[in-house]
Amino acid sequence: RVNRSTNLTEFRDSLSYFDVGSQNFAFVDSGNNFAYFTTAEAPIREDLQRNTVAGSPPFLVRNGFGGNEWLPRTNNYPNQSVPYEVLSPTEMPFSINPARNYIANANNDPTGATLDNNALNQARPGGGILYYAPGYSSYRMGRIDRELQRLTARGQVTVQDMTALQANNQMLDAELIAPHLLRAFDNAPSCAAATDAGVRTAIGYLRAWNYSTPTGIQQGFDPFENPLALPPPSQAEIDSSVAATLYSVWRGEVIRSTVDATLAGVGLSNFLPGGGQAVTAVQNLLDNFTQRQGVGASGLDFFRSGVPTTLTAPQRRDCILLGSMRRTLDLLASEAFAPAFARSTDISTYRWGRLHRIVFAHILGGQLSVPSQQAGVNLFPFVNLGPGLPGLARSGGYETVDVAAHNTRANTVNGFMFGSGPVRRFVGEMQIPATMLQAQPGGQSGDIRTGLPYISQLPLWLTNQYKPLVLGQSASNASTVAQIQFTPR
Repeated sequence: RVNRSTNLTEFRDSLSYFDVGSQNFAFVDSGNNFAYFTTAEAPIREDLQRNTVAGSPPFLVRNGFGGNEWLPRTNNYPNQSVPYEVLSPTEMPFSINPARNYIANANNDPTGATLDNNALNQARPGGGILYYAPGYSSYRMGRIDRELQRLTARGQVTVQDMTALQANNQMLDAELIAPHLLRAFDNAPSCAAATDAGVRTAIGYLRAWNYSTPTGIQQGFDPFENPLALPPPSQAEIDSSVAATLYSVWRGEVIRSTVDATLAGVGLSNFLPGGGQAVTAVQNLLDNFTQRQGVGASGLDFFRSGVPTTLTAPQRRDCILLGSMRRTLDLLASEAFAPAFARSTDISTYRWGRLHRIVFAHILGGQLSVPSQQAGVNLFPFVNLGPGLPGLARSGGYETVDVAAHNTRANTVNGFMFGSGPVRRFVGEMQIPATMLQAQPGGQSGDIRTGLPYISQLPLWLTNQYKPLVLGQSASNASTVAQIQFTPR
């Protein structure tokens, strides 16, 4: 029904048949219409409809007793499948031809229901609590929004603009959190890290940083480079690469020194928040420090661990931030990071690509992975970066537009690796004929013995480049290079 839709009305109607889970759908046509829809038959809970929470909140496993079951079905929405009461289709987030002239979606909060960090205080139009999910990604969408606002304010948005946006590897959390570290250094608190020469050098890298995350090494795959003849990095790329390393390791040290240490101190070490929640918690504590002095809504002071209690609250904060950078430098120069940095204390050698690597791990085993994890299998140029450093050096970082996230608490030489990213990059310009470009991290052949066809699109994917999307049988036949025919035995 989706594929056979000829207009927006038919497309939207077809989505009422999508009953498995929830998905985001985008619509564009050649008549300047564009739209976004969220699909789901989301059940309504008894307690939430009474404006309360009975027992565990709905984002935890509930026991099914005590008045928190799903309500019996009373409304009959078109093509509804679930035999319980669900949110009406009009309550599911959607947008049609918005005045701002663009729609963006990146697993973000589509309505702003969680912006106050409370997913259970939104009212339904007819009464009750409107609940979608406990939280969402945010920094990636924040970067996309900033870039699209800039592009639409400038005027016509081009295919080249969109390919550049998909390649954006600036970390928004760094743009929002790193200034707190710089101010801490400028405040010169009474702690050893404030006068440490290494910390001073690190601060210099971060102060000049544009929050991009290039690999900083010639073996690294960065946007728009020739993947088969990688150039040496420029000095600007090297400097940004070093800053990306310093910030990414420091971020984890700050989380451990504030969120983790504080919760462990009250017996909650087995209930630490996930990496994404920890990052937003740190930002919230720092952004609201003037009003809250580092105290969270729980009443816990998150800036006390490991610093003298005789210091003022701002001094404790600054010493924790700067002390986390000193520990970052010690960690990078340690034996644990020797495969990447050979125990160097020269901060300029801390290139991001030595840590931030990707392995395309095949579900059937290492021989089919890229780089191959089996001795003797070599898919040139896709080989492991070096001894103890599996994977391919790649730009990107936590919640960048070009997905390349890792554990925000990472503190090992292989902890900053990632194994997932865009399964398919696509840019389409809806004109007649349409311009459609794509790339995926694989090849035209699933048979590793074919060599290049097994990885034919990977060089493009790694360097944010594209190939035309061929549509139509005749065009497909004309572009055929080879065929594999399977015959039943």
